[in-house]
Amino acid sequence: MNSANDPLVSIGMPVYNGEKYLRGALNSLLAQDYSRFELIISDNNSHDATESICREFQASDPRIRYIRQSENQGAPWNFKFVVEEARGEYFMWAAHDDLWDPSYLGKCLRTLRSRDGAVLCCTEVNFIDAEGNPSPYLVGFKNLDTEGMPPVRRIHALIARMGWYAAYGLMPTEAIRSAKAFGRGVFGFDVIFTLELMLMGEIAKVHEPLFFYRIVKPKTAADFQADFNSESKPEAPTPIPYTELATNLLKVVYRSALSPEEKLAAFADFLCTLSSPAAGWRNLITRELLGPSAALNDAAFAFILGQILGRSVPLREIKSNPLLQAVYWPPQVVPDLLIAARNLLDRISAKSHLENGKRELAAQLYQQGKLEEASRAYGEALLERETSDRWTDWATVQLARKRTEEAEIGLRRALELDGGNTLAALKLGTLMANLGRFESAIPFLEMSAATLPDPRRSEVLQLIAECQTRLNSVAS
Repeated sequence: MNSANDPLVSIGMPVYNGEKYLRGALNSLLAQDYSRFELIISDNNSHDATESICREFQASDPRIRYIRQSENQGAPWNFKFVVEEARGEYFMWAAHDDLWDPSYLGKCLRTLRSRDGAVLCCTEVNFIDAEGNPSPYLVGFKNLDTEGMPPVRRIHALIARMGWYAAYGLMPTEAIRSAKAFGRGVFGFDVIFTLELMLMGEIAKVHEPLFFYRIVKPKTAADFQADFNSESKPEAPTPIPYTELATNLLKVVYRSALSPEEKLAAFADFLCTLSSPAAGWRNLITRELLGPSAALNDAAFAFILGQILGRSVPLREIKSNPLLQAVYWPPQVVPDLLIAARNLLDRISAKSHLENGKRELAAQLYQQGKLEEASRAYGEALLERETSDRWTDWATVQLARKRTEEAEIGLRRALELDGGNTLAALKLGTLMANLGRFESAIPFLEMSAATLPDPRRSEVLQLIAECQTRLNSVAS
């Protein structure tokens, strides 16, 4: 049994003509050993027995909310609709033809809440066929797990594969709602959405195959795009789906709060990874752009890819991207972009190792209680590269030194560089409360509480209540 204090989880099931497998999916979800959830079913105007099956299950289980749409508005719209209807603190999508181990929800929730900075938890995947038997599809497939990875490595983990299923994991509902990709009728919107989440935080994983993904028949890009169409506004599928997906993924990178150097590293990694035949992108993009019989060597493909990816880079950032500048040089002086990208990644990696070494030294000095030395070491790291995380580290040392004015300056600068730095918000809000500046403290504490797991979240909510009480007593 679950406690009434356990968080409510919302499960969203967008469905259209799902009568064949719907009963199995619903029974699988209702058998979860974590039972404090709501199941929102949005029927995209099915023409089979989907409605009667859903109403039958709804009548027997109050956790189910069935909503029938008056017209089919396409799969992306329906995916977004169930999120908008969610009332839970956490959310997961569920397809009408998949299955889940009874422990799936509980294990994902426990893992997600135990990992600071994680914004999604998935499990390993079992692929099953139309009859529910093991499928040979994607033999040896491993789901995403980005624990401990910096952002550029997370991006690489996503683009260095074909097959994306982490979006069916468990996520904080507010994290989903802050993403811009889901609900858009573009090819691979779930992959674009996953990348947005990955830039917010880590993907955690339960290393057990608890999710059963059904492959009735492998879908083509055209099949996926047909699912996007609404009845009233059908759109022709794009003839270059994977080419557009690559550019849309890089657009997410350039819209993010990553540093210019991290964006440049991601651009170089896109060139290197997507040019590798092993990743699967190269053949697809070549076929889309030049036809099935086209064959390009490494340098030719990388040059074309550089031109394509350049569409994702804001014009103001071309001057800071030597790889993109090279695309526009006269043909006789254009370098091999693939070699240039690899060399650039090597230089960035060497610099990163040096910088990380200094940060590790500063962290060791802090843990040893050598606060003056730690303060200097973090300061040196800031001089090399200013980031929100580094300001937070420096400010934390100032707090330990009881230098509250310096700490406040550092935390405010951290939030200027990254408005989503909830750790800096928590530290600044706590500092304001300790200084008696209760009205200033509350917004920062509220910002941090939204992403914290219990029991830390409860502690922060209690501090917010205490600040409000103090403000009320002063007002009266």
